[in-house]
Amino acid sequence: MREAVTRYGPVIEPSTRSTTGQLANDLLGVDNRYPALLPADMRVWLLRVKTIAEQRNAIVHSIGRDRCIGCGTSSIFEHNNKPIDRSEQRIRTLINEITALINEGVELSVELSTILNELSVTQARHRAASTQQVQCPDQIQIAAEWHRCAQCSGGGPETVVDAPTAVMVLPPNTDHDGLFRGSRGTE
Repeated sequence: MREAVTRYGPVIEPSTRSTTGQLANDLLGVDNRYPALLPADMRVWLLRVKTIAEQRNAIVHSIGRDRCIGCGTSSIFEHNNKPIDRSEQRIRTLINEITALINEGVELSVELSTILNELSVTQARHRAASTQQVQCPDQIQIAAEWHRCAQCSGGGPETVVDAPTAVMVLPPNTDHDGLFRGSRGTE
């Protein structure tokens, strides 16, 4: 998402940050500077992403305080001097929360793609009018490639790529018949 708003949107410099929390902060900053750019529910989703990422990090980076020197098992964990629940139930709950965020993120990505594509077409209209040249703006579809393993697809593994439609913006007063006459084989 961050790459899309920096490449196709009005955001100038892409961040060099790469953690989930840092990327969420970058997009929250975009939302503050360009509130109309991101989908309405994106801000709440990003705040949830940050919270879940922090919980995930605490679980992953927690250390066992009663680790057995023989087998390595522990039952008491902490991170930054706070007790951490690493029970099977807590891990299952966290995985479900992450899965829900991913699913919501895909929906928001489709909305963001639509917003960025509309912005791209609007800019192409202005360029077409000022240059009298046909414009073919990039169209994107964030999160449009999905791969499912054989077990999840109910058969063999499958990959689906949802490609956006191509767009051509014609300058005002373009002879539409003349533009397409050659492609139909008529003079």
